[in-house]
Amino acid sequence: MTQINESSRTELQSATTETKSRRGRRKGKAAAAADDPGASALHRVAETAQATHGVSTMNTHSTGTDILNGARSGKFVLFGIPRADQVKGGPVMRGLVEVKTETHGAPVKVQVAAWLKIGRSSGTEYLSLKVGNNNPDDPETYSVGPFYGRLFRQVEGSRTRYFGFMEEAEKTGEDENGQGTYVTHWQLRVSAKAAVSNDQKTKYISGSVAPSQMNEQEEESTSLPF
Repeated sequence: MTQINESSRTELQSATTETKSRRGRRKGKAAAAADDPGASALHRVAETAQATHGVSTMNTHSTGTDILNGARSGKFVLFGIPRADQVKGGPVMRGLVEVKTETHGAPVKVQVAAWLKIGRSSGTEYLSLKVGNNNPDDPETYSVGPFYGRLFRQVEGSRTRYFGFMEEAEKTGEDENGQGTYVTHWQLRVSAKAAVSNDQKTKYISGSVAPSQMNEQEEESTSLPF
Protein backbone atom coordinates (compact mmCIF):
# COMPACT_ATOMS: atom_id res chain seq x y z
CA MET A 1 0.00 0.00 0.00
CA THR A 2 1.24 3.48 -0.83
CA GLN A 3 0.65 6.56 1.33
CA ILE A 4 0.03 9.73 -0.66
CA ASN A 5 -1.58 13.11 -0.10
CA GLU A 6 -3.62 15.46 -2.24
CA SER A 7 -0.78 17.90 -2.82
CA SER A 8 1.39 15.18 -4.37
CA ARG A 9 -1.39 14.39 -6.85
CA THR A 10 -1.22 17.93 -8.24
CA GLU A 11 2.28 17.24 -9.59
CA LEU A 12 0.65 14.99 -12.14
CA GLN A 13 -1.77 17.75 -13.08
CA SER A 14 0.94 20.36 -13.65
CA ALA A 15 2.74 18.04 -16.07
CA THR A 16 -0.07 18.39 -18.61
CA THR A 17 -0.93 21.12 -21.11
CA GLU A 18 -4.66 21.67 -20.78
CA THR A 19 -7.27 23.19 -23.02
CA LYS A 20 -10.95 23.36 -22.16
CA SER A 21 -12.78 20.06 -22.55
CA ARG A 22 -14.98 19.78 -25.61
CA ARG A 23 -18.09 17.72 -25.17
CA GLY A 24 -19.10 15.13 -27.72
CA ARG A 25 -22.56 14.96 -29.24
CA ARG A 26 -24.81 11.96 -29.00
CA LYS A 27 -25.74 10.34 -32.29
CA GLY A 28 -29.44 10.55 -32.87
CA LYS A 29 -30.16 8.05 -35.66
CA ALA A 30 -30.22 4.41 -34.58
CA ALA A 31 -30.27 3.23 -38.18
CA ALA A 32 -26.70 4.42 -38.73
CA ALA A 33 -25.42 2.96 -35.48
CA ALA A 34 -24.79 -0.49 -36.92
CA ASP A 35 -22.22 0.94 -39.34
CA ASP A 36 -20.76 3.43 -36.88
CA PRO A 37 -18.47 2.12 -34.09
CA GLY A 38 -18.60 5.37 -32.15
CA ALA A 39 -22.37 5.61 -32.19
CA SER A 40 -22.76 1.91 -31.41
CA ALA A 41 -20.55 2.32 -28.37
CA LEU A 42 -22.64 5.27 -27.24
CA HIS A 43 -25.82 3.19 -27.39
CA ARG A 44 -24.08 0.41 -25.43
CA VAL A 45 -23.21 2.89 -22.68
CA ALA A 46 -26.88 3.83 -22.34
CA GLU A 47 -27.91 0.18 -22.27
CA THR A 48 -25.35 -0.59 -19.58
CA ALA A 49 -27.18 1.65 -17.11
CA GLN A 50 -30.22 -0.61 -17.48
CA ALA A 51 -28.25 -3.86 -17.26
CA THR A 52 -25.89 -3.29 -14.34
CA HIS A 53 -28.37 -4.55 -11.74
CA GLY A 54 -27.67 -8.02 -13.14
CA VAL A 55 -23.99 -7.68 -12.30
CA SER A 56 -24.79 -7.69 -8.59
CA THR A 57 -25.80 -11.34 -8.79
CA MET A 58 -22.31 -12.24 -10.02
CA ASN A 59 -20.36 -10.42 -7.32
CA THR A 60 -19.23 -12.01 -4.08
CA HIS A 61 -17.17 -9.08 -2.77
CA SER A 62 -18.93 -6.07 -1.30
CA THR A 63 -17.00 -3.62 -3.47
CA GLY A 64 -16.55 -5.88 -6.48
CA THR A 65 -12.75 -6.00 -6.28
CA ASP A 66 -12.94 -9.44 -7.89
CA ILE A 67 -14.15 -7.58 -10.99
CA LEU A 68 -12.10 -4.37 -10.88
CA ASN A 69 -8.70 -4.32 -9.19
CA GLY A 70 -5.04 -3.48 -9.79
CA ALA A 71 -4.43 -6.57 -11.92
CA ARG A 72 -7.09 -5.86 -14.53
CA SER A 73 -6.72 -4.75 -18.14
CA GLY A 74 -9.52 -3.64 -20.41
CA LYS A 75 -11.20 -1.03 -22.57
CA PHE A 76 -12.09 2.53 -21.54
CA VAL A 77 -14.53 4.92 -23.22
CA LEU A 78 -16.17 8.24 -22.29
CA PHE A 79 -18.85 10.20 -24.14
CA GLY A 80 -19.91 13.78 -23.55
CA ILE A 81 -23.33 14.34 -22.00
CA PRO A 82 -25.36 16.81 -24.12
CA ARG A 83 -25.60 20.16 -22.35
CA ALA A 84 -29.40 19.92 -22.27
CA ASP A 85 -29.14 16.66 -20.33
CA GLN A 86 -26.56 17.87 -17.79
CA VAL A 87 -27.63 18.79 -14.27
CA LYS A 88 -26.03 21.36 -11.98
CA GLY A 89 -23.13 19.77 -10.13
CA GLY A 90 -23.48 16.59 -12.19
CA PRO A 91 -21.08 14.79 -14.54
CA VAL A 92 -20.18 16.14 -17.98
CA MET A 93 -19.23 12.74 -19.43
CA ARG A 94 -20.29 9.13 -18.98
CA GLY A 95 -18.87 5.87 -20.20
CA LEU A 96 -17.60 2.52 -19.08
CA VAL A 97 -14.66 0.27 -18.35
CA GLU A 98 -14.92 -3.21 -19.84
CA VAL A 99 -12.71 -5.86 -18.23
CA LYS A 100 -12.27 -9.60 -18.60
CA THR A 101 -12.11 -11.54 -15.34
CA GLU A 102 -11.10 -15.08 -14.46
CA THR A 103 -14.42 -15.91 -12.83
CA HIS A 104 -16.82 -14.52 -15.46
CA GLY A 105 -16.96 -15.78 -19.01
CA ALA A 106 -18.11 -12.58 -20.72
CA PRO A 107 -16.40 -9.18 -20.22
CA VAL A 108 -17.93 -7.15 -17.40
CA LYS A 109 -18.88 -3.49 -17.93
CA VAL A 110 -18.40 -1.02 -15.08
CA GLN A 111 -19.89 2.46 -15.40
CA VAL A 112 -17.77 5.63 -15.30
CA ALA A 113 -18.98 9.18 -14.63
CA ALA A 114 -16.70 12.21 -15.03
CA TRP A 115 -16.92 15.69 -13.51
CA LEU A 116 -14.90 18.65 -14.82
CA LYS A 117 -12.68 19.99 -12.01
CA ILE A 118 -9.86 22.51 -11.56
CA GLY A 119 -6.82 21.74 -9.41
CA ARG A 120 -6.72 23.93 -6.30
CA SER A 121 -3.01 24.69 -6.46
CA SER A 122 -2.23 24.21 -10.17
CA GLY A 123 -5.35 25.66 -11.77
CA THR A 124 -5.26 22.73 -14.20
CA GLU A 125 -8.51 21.32 -15.56
CA TYR A 126 -9.05 17.59 -15.26
CA LEU A 127 -11.84 15.03 -15.14
CA SER A 128 -12.66 13.57 -11.74
CA LEU A 129 -13.80 9.96 -12.25
CA LYS A 130 -16.25 7.87 -10.27
CA VAL A 131 -16.23 4.20 -11.25
CA GLY A 132 -18.83 1.67 -10.13
CA ASN A 133 -22.06 -0.19 -10.74
CA ASN A 134 -24.95 0.68 -8.46
CA ASN A 135 -28.40 -0.77 -8.01
CA PRO A 136 -30.99 1.22 -10.05
CA ASP A 137 -33.52 0.63 -7.26
CA ASP A 138 -31.09 1.77 -4.54
CA PRO A 139 -28.42 4.16 -5.93
CA GLU A 140 -26.52 4.12 -2.63
CA THR A 141 -25.85 0.38 -2.94
CA TYR A 142 -22.95 -0.63 -5.19
CA SER A 143 -22.18 -4.06 -6.59
CA VAL A 144 -18.82 -2.78 -7.90
CA GLY A 145 -16.99 0.12 -6.26
CA PRO A 146 -17.33 2.98 -6.04
CA PHE A 147 -13.74 3.68 -6.99
CA TYR A 148 -12.28 7.04 -7.99
CA GLY A 149 -9.68 8.51 -10.32
CA ARG A 150 -8.57 11.40 -12.48
CA LEU A 151 -8.06 11.94 -16.19
CA PHE A 152 -5.84 14.67 -17.65
CA ARG A 153 -5.56 16.10 -21.15
CA GLN A 154 -2.20 16.50 -22.90
CA VAL A 155 -2.02 18.51 -26.11
CA GLU A 156 1.06 18.27 -28.34
CA GLY A 157 0.56 20.19 -31.56
CA SER A 158 -2.48 18.74 -33.30
CA ARG A 159 -2.48 15.57 -31.20
CA THR A 160 -4.52 15.24 -28.01
CA ARG A 161 -4.00 12.43 -25.54
CA TYR A 162 -5.47 11.59 -22.16
CA PHE A 163 -3.82 9.89 -19.24
CA GLY A 164 -4.66 9.29 -15.62
CA PHE A 165 -5.65 6.64 -13.12
CA MET A 166 -8.43 4.96 -11.22
CA GLU A 167 -7.85 3.45 -7.81
CA GLU A 168 -9.13 2.15 -4.52
CA ALA A 169 -7.87 4.51 -1.82
CA GLU A 170 -8.68 4.90 1.84
CA LYS A 171 -8.49 8.22 3.67
CA THR A 172 -6.35 7.90 6.79
CA GLY A 173 -6.29 11.49 8.03
CA GLU A 174 -5.03 14.96 7.18
CA ASP A 175 -1.58 16.52 6.92
CA GLU A 176 -0.35 19.77 8.51
CA ASN A 177 -1.97 21.76 5.70
CA GLY A 178 -5.37 20.20 6.25
CA GLN A 179 -5.18 18.13 3.08
CA GLY A 180 -6.28 14.52 3.17
CA THR A 181 -3.81 11.66 3.36
CA TYR A 182 -4.69 8.36 1.74
CA VAL A 183 -3.53 4.77 1.54
CA THR A 184 -3.83 3.44 -2.03
CA HIS A 185 -4.69 -0.25 -2.11
CA TRP A 186 -4.46 -0.60 -5.89
CA GLN A 187 -4.33 1.56 -8.98
CA LEU A 188 -4.94 1.21 -12.72
CA ARG A 189 -3.50 3.60 -15.27
CA VAL A 190 -5.71 5.03 -18.00
CA SER A 191 -4.33 5.78 -21.48
CA ALA A 192 -6.67 7.19 -24.12
CA LYS A 193 -7.03 9.51 -27.09
CA ALA A 194 -9.69 11.62 -28.73
CA ALA A 195 -11.79 9.73 -31.27
CA VAL A 196 -14.64 10.49 -33.64
CA SER A 197 -17.29 8.31 -35.24
CA ASN A 198 -17.20 7.43 -38.92
CA ASP A 199 -19.81 10.05 -39.75
CA GLN A 200 -17.77 12.69 -37.88
CA LYS A 201 -20.76 13.53 -35.62
CA THR A 202 -19.90 11.75 -32.36
CA LYS A 203 -16.73 12.69 -30.50
CA TYR A 204 -15.55 10.63 -27.57
CA ILE A 205 -12.51 9.48 -25.58
CA SER A 206 -11.34 5.93 -26.22
CA GLY A 207 -8.49 3.94 -24.71
CA SER A 208 -7.53 1.30 -22.19
CA VAL A 209 -6.85 0.57 -18.54
CA ALA A 210 -3.90 -1.52 -17.36
CA PRO A 211 -1.97 -2.25 -14.16
CA SER A 212 -0.04 0.83 -13.12
CA GLN A 213 3.70 1.13 -12.58
CA MET A 214 2.93 1.74 -8.91
CA ASN A 215 1.64 -1.84 -8.60
CA GLU A 216 4.70 -3.21 -10.38
CA GLN A 217 7.07 -1.28 -8.15
CA GLU A 218 5.29 -2.46 -5.03
CA GLU A 219 5.43 -6.09 -6.15
CA GLU A 220 9.14 -5.75 -6.87
CA SER A 221 9.86 -4.10 -3.52
CA THR A 222 8.28 -6.99 -1.62
CA SER A 223 10.98 -9.30 -2.95
CA LEU A 224 13.88 -7.10 -1.75
CA PRO A 225 15.84 -8.25 1.33
CA PHE A 226 15.23 -4.96 3.14
